[in-house]
Amino acid sequence: MSRRQKSFAALLLCYFIWGMQPLYWDLLSGFNAMFVLCCRIIMSALFTVIFLLCSGRIKEYISAFKNRGLMRYLVPAAVFLCADWGLFNWAVMSGHVIDTALGYYLNPIVIFVIGLVFFREKGSALEYAAVGIATLGVIISTVQNGSFPLISVLCAMSWPIYASTKKAANADPIVSVAVESTLMSPFAVAAVLIFFREGGGLGAVSGIGDVLLLAVSGLVTATPMILYTYAVDDLPFKVVGIMQYLSSTISFACGVLFLNEEITTAKLIMFGFIVAGLIVFTIGSFRRQAPVAAREKTQ
Repeated sequence: MSRRQKSFAALLLCYFIWGMQPLYWDLLSGFNAMFVLCCRIIMSALFTVIFLLCSGRIKEYISAFKNRGLMRYLVPAAVFLCADWGLFNWAVMSGHVIDTALGYYLNPIVIFVIGLVFFREKGSALEYAAVGIATLGVIISTVQNGSFPLISVLCAMSWPIYASTKKAANADPIVSVAVESTLMSPFAVAAVLIFFREGGGLGAVSGIGDVLLLAVSGLVTATPMILYTYAVDDLPFKVVGIMQYLSSTISFACGVLFLNEEITTAKLIMFGFIVAGLIVFTIGSFRRQAPVAAREKTQ
């Protein structure tokens, strides 16, 4: 198997794990969602630091804390990452998997808009049209349902805001996640000891099964990040971008097939417009990247 084939397999496994994560977090629905978030932060810090230590990259981790320019971005990134994890955990454990999937379908379009506004990037007519189509879907869904799809919109915004901060930092994904989770760990430990000592927290841990489930949260969180880091440098960005829809599709299916969530008319309308917008957006992105790829081949 070639390096590129291994990278493709790693990326496929990465998105599969991300897509299936709602089933894992649902197993922890007996706990308080914020307690689970605290455990996720602590175990992610432990797992990523151990991984960096075993891979001989612990010096990168240590030097990151000494880099003031880098920490200027990683400190707010840690807050945004905590917010994204917390929102996702709460939504899944509260029976809103379909809402989160719809939100994450919108991630590429939101990232595109952030690029236009904050990084002065340019887009094509089709990409602008895709933004309009997806926005129209949210509006129609709001009118149909009688309420704003807040969870979906928050999920659509949370990860792109975090990703934009990471883009400005230009940091290695694994090192940065290790630093970010380490920064948040003292607060997580304090929250567990102060607010979650009894019901919904430590007091709800009934045996070795619960302990293992909570401990595995770091593995479940960090493994797809490691796979993504391994794969992304060897594959065309357009392949990485298109395949990310796989995780949202798997999560959507998990909500319907395994977690018995209801697909309302409003959600179906929103889903249809988002998919249509993504198709238009993908076509526009391919057309915009084609001339760039052609110039690179001639150089």
